[in-house]
Amino acid sequence: MNLFESIRVALIALRTNKLRSLLTMLGIIIGVGAVIGMLAMGNGFRQYLDGQFDQLGIGAVYIFAGSTDRKVSTQQPPHLTAADAEALGQPGAVPAAQGVGVQLGRDAQVSAGGRQYTYNVSGTTPSIFTILPQKLGTGRFYTADEERESMRVTVLGGEVAKKLFGAPNDALGQRITINGVGFEVVGVLNAKKGISIGNDPSQAIYVPYSTARDRLFRNQVAPEVDIDFLVIKARSRDQIEAAIRQATEVLRARHRLTYQNNDFTVLNPQQIAEQVGSIITGFNAFLGLVAGISLLVGGIGIMNIMLVSVSERTREIGLRKAVGARRRDILFQFLIEAIVLCLIGGVLGIGLGYVFSLGGTFVLLSVFQAEGARATVTPGAIMLATAVASLIGITFGFFPALTAARLSPITALRSE
Repeated sequence: MNLFESIRVALIALRTNKLRSLLTMLGIIIGVGAVIGMLAMGNGFRQYLDGQFDQLGIGAVYIFAGSTDRKVSTQQPPHLTAADAEALGQPGAVPAAQGVGVQLGRDAQVSAGGRQYTYNVSGTTPSIFTILPQKLGTGRFYTADEERESMRVTVLGGEVAKKLFGAPNDALGQRITINGVGFEVVGVLNAKKGISIGNDPSQAIYVPYSTARDRLFRNQVAPEVDIDFLVIKARSRDQIEAAIRQATEVLRARHRLTYQNNDFTVLNPQQIAEQVGSIITGFNAFLGLVAGISLLVGGIGIMNIMLVSVSERTREIGLRKAVGARRRDILFQFLIEAIVLCLIGGVLGIGLGYVFSLGGTFVLLSVFQAEGARATVTPGAIMLATAVASLIGITFGFFPALTAARLSPITALRSE
């Protein structure tokens, strides 16, 4: 009997006991659907987090004043200035980096059109806009010349522009006052809400760093710490560690630190992203284990139903052996039936997995508040589900098939 004939006989056997076959497949359907749904949800959440961390700047490294160690912070006062950033930006100072920027933010009173609000205003160097992936909706960023000359120009976040002027395009060229100082709006960001260091870009007001330091926050800035943080951009992901090492050496030399601990803190978002990714991978593995238990139960159901089928078809097995069927033919036939049963369950499970992925998207949006996240079913997940279903059919169908193959034709023909 060839393969196609075996498959045809297997389908006939399944159709003969439709309800029993469906109930047997139920464990496989739910297990495969759960595996695909969990993988889709985990994949969607990982993609969402990757996008969120990308907003912090691919290859960006943040340096803050002070140490996270309380003992160090009490013994060594924090020290970080714009001059440090300038030194890091000198040619050859940090060969693994391709850009340096600073940010200084404080709450300020912002007025426009007779209305007054409180916003966090950030003074930055123009390089921040290239290091961090900020997108312009309209207008332009302020220039290095404007920053050097402490010009009174500003770039607004999209939500700020809407609140102050009704629409982002209407904000361009308008004037606002920040702590009583007039500024011209030269650009509006097209930024969406997401994770950020500092203020949310959609709720941000950016002005040149020198303007913020000298005109807006003059009495709120200490000589030893005149920035909130500086950020350096590595030339590639592979050079992040080298950039951190080189920047640390420059800062320690400038701060005259020899045996002392650092009086600054380095934050590497890429490292945090990898740690979060490891946690998600572990969580997915746990969920996969739970779904795998359902597949195991389904496999036991397959074995049970195949043993019942062998018992019911004992005379058929005896007749086939009497007319010349070999042991391997019987083994192959019942093994094919188990595999077909599992594959049909696997196909239905894939469909259920798509349904579960829709539920996963709902969970990501409503429970995790992951705006824009979507649970996506990947071809890899489908291939994995198909392979698992086939493996279950072979594993749990082998013993019943072997039992059928070992039946004596004389004993089988005598059974009723």
